Amino acid sequence: MDLHRPLGPRSRAAVDAAAAAVLTSLPLLPVWNATSGHPQRVALAAVLPGPRPADLAMVALAALAAPLARLRPTGVLLAVLGPAALSVGVASSPAPWVAVAVVLYRLPGAVPRRRAGQLLALALLVAALCLSGMLGWFWPHPGFGGPGAVLTACLFLATGWTAGWAVDERRRRRIEHAASREREERLLIARELHDVVAHSLGVIAVQAGVANHVAAEQPEQARLALASIEETSRTALNEMRALLGVLRTGGDGERLPAPRLSDLDGVVRRAAAAGVRVEVQLVGEQAELPPGLELAGYRVVQEAVTNVVRHAATDRCRVRLDYRPEALELTVTDEGRGGPPHAGGSGHGLAGMRERVAVHGGRFRAGRGPAGRGFEVSAVFPLAVAG
Repeated sequence: MDLHRPLGPRSRAAVDAAAAAVLTSLPLLPVWNATSGHPQRVALAAVLPGPRPADLAMVALAALAAPLARLRPTGVLLAVLGPAALSVGVASSPAPWVAVAVVLYRLPGAVPRRRAGQLLALALLVAALCLSGMLGWFWPHPGFGGPGAVLTACLFLATGWTAGWAVDERRRRRIEHAASREREERLLIARELHDVVAHSLGVIAVQAGVANHVAAEQPEQARLALASIEETSRTALNEMRALLGVLRTGGDGERLPAPRLSDLDGVVRRAAAAGVRVEVQLVGEQAELPPGLELAGYRVVQEAVTNVVRHAATDRCRVRLDYRPEALELTVTDEGRGGPPHAGGSGHGLAGMRERVAVHGGRFRAGRGPAGRGFEVSAVFPLAVAG
């Protein structure tokens, strides 16, 4: 038997009915105990005359109503509340009001919160009016009633409704948490896809243009461009397969190791093949950083260099990695035509870089370079937050 598989409709209805019958029967135990015939219980038996047909009828009604409360909670509540009110004077226990509480348990998760609160207030009002005797009903055999009965019945009703509210609140939070995690995962996947595809296709597009331009006059240069296209596309395919494998299996699968800042040689080599020479400058003592920060820094540099290749119309750029005790600062600068068309920040590439830096509590800037020339991307990752 699979304990983790959800119950079917029939099994769920049977469980609801059994639970309702047990809960509604609990108030009958004292009165049954008082009528067992033991000499020491004679006085108690005079006060608690034992279960009456009305008590047993409400147990059966609760068992029938509980499965239906999932589908028609408001109608079922009214159908149970009426017999509970009519049972005043002919029931010897709060069993009828426990039956109402069983149905109230379903309301917060089945109807809007405001309506659920209104129905609880209605049930409390009916219980107070009926059990207090304010309606002046005359019963030949007085049973469960009086101020104590009002308090007991209202306590049962409020407890049932509150328990249902707590369960529904927990369900809502679980759904919200799952939705939030799904949004984060989708954003992460979008970033990774963009970084892999945009970088690779940008280099491939530039190299294809070079190969097409020099194919007739400089076949050796065209061959080198095609070799670079082959290497770039193979690397992109491997990363895409690894990412898709993770999505299919839902786990880590056989994912390739996450790139780190020490792997920037590949970015430099592909940019050089596309005609852009990248100068990497290391400042300070290179420290061991958390894998997440390493990946974020690598992607920021990769995307910034890709933008230089695709948009800057220049043949060189500079990457500066400044390792300080309190922060890591990455700067990518070129002296091209002033940056990509989406230099204002509306492009997916710049937005992705900004989000990656924000995740680690850092600062991001993208705009014209020093003295108003070229374009500069700067990211500062505080190491205290990363650790």
